[in-house]
Amino acid sequence: MGTGAVNTKFEVIGMVSASGVSPLDGAREELLREASIETEASGREKAREESGPARSLLVFFLGAEGFAVDLANVRKVLRPSRIARVSGAAPEVLGLMNCLGEVLCVLDLRRILSSGKETGPPADPEGKFIVVLQHGGKEAGFLVDTVRDATEIPASSILPVLDSVDPSRVRLFEGTVACGGQFVGLLSPSACLNP
Repeated sequence: MGTGAVNTKFEVIGMVSASGVSPLDGAREELLREASIETEASGREKAREESGPARSLLVFFLGAEGFAVDLANVRKVLRPSRIARVSGAAPEVLGLMNCLGEVLCVLDLRRILSSGKETGPPADPEGKFIVVLQHGGKEAGFLVDTVRDATEIPASSILPVLDSVDPSRVRLFEGTVACGGQFVGLLSPSACLNP
């Protein structure tokens, strides 16, 4: 080598960190971990392509009857606090409730789905839940008996609305889905917010 020449050859010998793992082993493990993550993600993507896009749903009940709504439209689920009645309001309006400093209109989902047959006193909110839906700039809380689960299903598994649904209420549903061994009605947030 002449003067001014730089030796560009080097050899890595015995480079071991304090943990006893060489930097090359650490880099190899990191590359394998990244490849594993990419493979898993492409597997999920392939499964999605085969079954269609997935829908995330919140499943809840009114008595023994199950319903679901797209999680994208669920703002929150909460326990009811004091609901102030509104005189002259429609029968499905339970009243107004303070929800973290905001006024929330609470609706009786049972009355909305009953096609006007429900004439008894308003539902008692004690021990129940309020599912707050938001869609198209509108928001309201719906009183339900129990909230069971959040689940994901392939969009292709959504069935048509069951024939047993009152024809005057069909517009409130997007379809029917099988959840936990039973069929539940998939509600349309837009229609429920505009009963």
